[in-house]
Amino acid sequence: MKMNKVTLLLLSSVFVTPAAFAETPNFNYVSGGYLNADLDGDDLNGWTLDGSKLLGDNFFVSGQYKTVGDSEDGLDVDLNWLSAGVGYRTAISESTDFYGLVTYENIETEVSFSGTDLSDDENGYGLSVGVRSMLTDSIEIDGRLSYIDIADDSETAITLGARYYVNTNFSVGTSYTTIDDLDYISLTARYSF
Repeated sequence: MKMNKVTLLLLSSVFVTPAAFAETPNFNYVSGGYLNADLDGDDLNGWTLDGSKLLGDNFFVSGQYKTVGDSEDGLDVDLNWLSAGVGYRTAISESTDFYGLVTYENIETEVSFSGTDLSDDENGYGLSVGVRSMLTDSIEIDGRLSYIDIADDSETAITLGARYYVNTNFSVGTSYTTIDDLDYISLTARYSF
């Protein structure tokens, strides 16, 4: 009987303890990494930088810059996306936050071929809601639903991500975002402060 209690205690500590002691997600960070995009079947590669900073307990500022491009047979295509805004987060459990975000959006496309350069620059806004949760002290998941309106063209975006925290400050992660005919996959390193 005593052996069963010890076994039950050990099993419960393995499966329950990490989530029970997981902290709330950290909204103070900078990150950067590799970015791959699929635009109507065309493969584009580049990089991403983003960051977030809490202003008090619940409000935060957020910014992200993504750039991807490709060159083939003298045709160069680049897509640059800037997103900056303010958000509000609230804890819905000890390890999970719900958040909302209002952003300014800027998308620039550049195409060059045989000495001819064309570019287009459009502005708009985004509205997002999401959930970030620390499943354990070292594993975080993030899901976000966004409405993006740029130059009177609106799209819905879905983002899913996961991070592994090597320690309190350093983590690596991946995310997937789909917006109409554009899909992004990122691999990033993050420093949290």
